[in-house]
Amino acid sequence: MRARACAALALAALLTACEGWFGGEEAARIPLQPVAGGGFETVRILLRPQMNAVAFDLHAGFAWGRRDEAGRWDRYRATLSVGGRTLQAAEFTINSPEPEDAAGPRSPPPSSLRQLLFVVDLRAEDEYELAIVPLQPPAVTLESPQLVVRINVPPAGRP
Repeated sequence: MRARACAALALAALLTACEGWFGGEEAARIPLQPVAGGGFETVRILLRPQMNAVAFDLHAGFAWGRRDEAGRWDRYRATLSVGGRTLQAAEFTINSPEPEDAAGPRSPPPSSLRQLLFVVDLRAEDEYELAIVPLQPPAVTLESPQLVVRINVPPAGRP
């Protein structure tokens, strides 16, 4: 009985942590344009309080067979601002999926990244800016990075 309760709590915690991916409605999927030195061009998007809560996710694929990236990781900061004022910021890491001790010349098929950046409540309709910048020189190759904006995300489990 205790094992079932622990499993149920673990599942609830996992679903709460993934709320930005599973809750709400996908409102936009915006391809991110890389910039020299890493990071991506700033994204501008019109948002309204009627969309609350709004989740911002980074989706990308990992390059196939990047053995030189095994064991590497990158650190980024995502910042949401309006009118030059920061509303929300968060740091996150991206780890290479390549195993450091993989035997043989072939890598496993590439995996994908789904990183929740943050969930926010907006106070006013405005054009918001989201910037993703590296905190160190990037060492992990991301393919087809996209910003996914989800609206009307349920409040359960939000910080």
